[in-house]
Amino acid sequence: MQGTASMDDRRGHPRTAVSFPARVFHDERLLLSGRTLDVSLGGALLHGRARLDVGQTVRVEVPRGGTRNPLVLRAEVVRLEEPNPQLRRHGLALRWIEPDVAVVAALASLLRDRIE
Repeated sequence: MQGTASMDDRRGHPRTAVSFPARVFHDERLLLSGRTLDVSLGGALLHGRARLDVGQTVRVEVPRGGTRNPLVLRAEVVRLEEPNPQLRRHGLALRWIEPDVAVVAALASLLRDRIE
């Protein structure tokens, strides 16, 4: 299922509403073990709350199943969402930092597997 983008949406990649388990680390410390709300080749929105600031760099691990190693991505925190009357959840918006070709291919494969 593809996400929709408004005219003022600055994302360079289409988002896919998909729920992956994900773990967020900062300085080798686990800060969040949760699930994605949407993912793109440019970043992700995770459900949950962590003690982070916008601009901080984190490591995100997404399990790939079986005995495969998790997909590991470096990311920058771009937004923290707090609950309000319109949005009733916490969210952590991330932008992938310079993923290499192999990581992009693995992420694209995960997304394809979930939407097919």
